[in-house]
Amino acid sequence: MKKQFLKLLMFGAFATAVTVTGCSKDSETTTPEENLGDANRWITVSGALMGTTPGDGNGGTMVYSVSVTDAKNPDKSISVYDNGFPVRSQRTARLQSSIDGSTLFNIAYTGPNGGEFSKYKVNGGASYTELADKVNISSYATASPRWVKLFDNDQTGIAVNVSNVKITTEANGTTYRYARGTSTVLSLNLQAAGIKTYEQYEIPLSTAEEAQGFYIGRLDAPVLNKAGDKLIIGASKSKYNPATGLTDNTGAVKIGAKSVIVDYPSLKNPKLINSTVSQGNTNGYRSFNAFLGEDGNIYQATQNGTAGSHILKINQSNEYDNSYVFSLDAALGVTGTYVEAWRYAGNGIGYAVYSVADKGGYIARLDLNARTATKVAIPDDADLSFNQYQGFVVNGDEVFVAVTPVGKDGNIYIMNSRTGTLTKGAKLVNKAGNHYIGVF
Repeated sequence: MKKQFLKLLMFGAFATAVTVTGCSKDSETTTPEENLGDANRWITVSGALMGTTPGDGNGGTMVYSVSVTDAKNPDKSISVYDNGFPVRSQRTARLQSSIDGSTLFNIAYTGPNGGEFSKYKVNGGASYTELADKVNISSYATASPRWVKLFDNDQTGIAVNVSNVKITTEANGTTYRYARGTSTVLSLNLQAAGIKTYEQYEIPLSTAEEAQGFYIGRLDAPVLNKAGDKLIIGASKSKYNPATGLTDNTGAVKIGAKSVIVDYPSLKNPKLINSTVSQGNTNGYRSFNAFLGEDGNIYQATQNGTAGSHILKINQSNEYDNSYVFSLDAALGVTGTYVEAWRYAGNGIGYAVYSVADKGGYIARLDLNARTATKVAIPDDADLSFNQYQGFVVNGDEVFVAVTPVGKDGNIYIMNSRTGTLTKGAKLVNKAGNHYIGVF
């Protein structure tokens, strides 16, 4: 199934009227959000319902919130499917949470409410109050946008999409020239739901790459640089067979990893940067995929590379630092790592949920400075998969993650980013075909 397949989405008609306001930076520079920990915050557990096949997550999303104390208590049982609250989304909701856990942000994915941004006040248990301010961005970013919030103290979300991909031929009407889609980048005001601004453009690859059939197929996982003047947006490369005009998913030929850089806050002037370290994609899947470190550099995971996943470095000049080589395959001593999602925890430490050769589900502790990775000792289970995983909670030194094999009970696990210790937390009660996809 994997994420390299492109869903071609027809671009929706523009709304007849919408208020679009400009946005301004709060300051000239930005640093990673400081999270000192909050023992009184809510932790929301999220579970995906089965659609037609076990683990597909296409039946909707349920949420349930508990205290930090309960989340860390192995004697506590949480059954989001029996006792939870259904978040609006026909398929898996795209959730984010405020720093303090008191608010959930959601953009519904597909269906009659697809593209609708809404907010919920977290009250505890299954009690969530939907707030009145909301906005639908489907006219700009389709009913299936991908989005994350920026680390700017819960002020801004960035939604992105590539749609209406078309093949252009030479003047003879038959010889393949290139394929391009319409890329949309849109900023949202998270505090008073509304569109700040948006831009749409074609983003061409090099002439040689386009001649081989490559094009930008997806965008996702934007992150703001240290200066606060550029967004770095992850990208996946898709491919047509130029001889036939048909989709080419063989993966026999790959090109280097890329990201799109746009001015911030205007979202104008897109340009591509290229990595020589990895041939993977950088858009991730339903979660953050790049983070600003305390050293001012951005660290970004790759997927679908020819030599497993890498962590890439983007320097303060907004270019890839190709002297920084961090291979997860090499660090873990395996072949075919695939970072499904990861989270930076601070002080050069991150945690990644990953698979190996498209099988299994594991967690690794990453040291970005030493370029080392250590497998975390969660229970092995052939039915454990993190391929739709979305949410981690970083609360001070502690990182919370939900671990449930498809259709089986599991637990919240808590990892201390400074000491590396692992603690089993609350039990997560599952149902056939379902799996938990995050904590927020």
